[in-house]
Amino acid sequence: MSHIEVELKLAAQTAAIDAVRQSLATLSHQHTEPKQLTNIYFDTEERQLRQWDMGLRIRGCDGHYEMTIKTAGQVIGGLHQRPEYNVDINEPEVNLAAFPTEIWPEGTDIQQLQAQLQILFSTHFMREIWLVTFEDSEIEVVFDQGEISAGAQTLPIQEFEMELKKGFIADVLNLAKKLADIDGLRLSATSKAARGYSLIQPQKVVLQQPETVFNYEQKPIEQALTYMQKLCEQHEAYWLADKADARDGFEVFLRFVQAFLVHYRNSAPQFIQDIPLEQLRSDITDETISAETFCYSSRWLKSKLAFTQWLIALTYTDIH
Repeated sequence: MSHIEVELKLAAQTAAIDAVRQSLATLSHQHTEPKQLTNIYFDTEERQLRQWDMGLRIRGCDGHYEMTIKTAGQVIGGLHQRPEYNVDINEPEVNLAAFPTEIWPEGTDIQQLQAQLQILFSTHFMREIWLVTFEDSEIEVVFDQGEISAGAQTLPIQEFEMELKKGFIADVLNLAKKLADIDGLRLSATSKAARGYSLIQPQKVVLQQPETVFNYEQKPIEQALTYMQKLCEQHEAYWLADKADARDGFEVFLRFVQAFLVHYRNSAPQFIQDIPLEQLRSDITDETISAETFCYSSRWLKSKLAFTQWLIALTYTDIH
């Protein structure tokens, strides 16, 4: 009924989709033809579940329904890890009592909470699946293509997700690095649910500049890496949203990354030292290179995955 979901998401441009399919076809795998999926997301008017960092949905496929709740987890360098609970149901109706009582904050009135739930948004997409045997692990790769809708507002869905079914987190990263040879993919830390919430509660993108003086001595390297990757996500989102001065801000961020690597040059692994930072900084200053081209480039994805690999190696014990 429950498990810890460990996944990595790659947003995809249309031109990259067939190339990824061809790459997956070269691996030992079981393939499932595309199926139509519909997900309905629920919360209260006050967004109580959102405040608890929980997400509730009902998924429908071929007349079968599953109710899922995801509880508070963590995202480390684009790698998602959070507990989820799944219950098969006969009708697309919420029944919170079917979930374990211990997942709720102390004192929660389940019946009252359920009575306050309402439909927020829905997702409709085709899902294609490859169950891949890669190195020492079994990894499910899905390709979702469709849209998120909330009333008349919509957002496109076009992404590959890699979820560890059995084995090692390192192998998920290694599979992502294999796919990173393909241009048109971008490491994404934003779930469909988070994008759905952005439709009904738009938030202004606020750009946080790197600290002028970063106190490395007072922060463990894991914290410093996490801070840097948070800045990276913000600058990417800002530039992709075509905000004023976003390119200049990204150039400042890359100078920060360079200073970061100089400081940690004695502890950074070789795959970090091999990042083509000078070429990336040159790309940023080239006005003919758009945000889409840069952020979905193979060179940028490989660089981000290298930092993710470094952070995960410091955080998880099953990396090998």
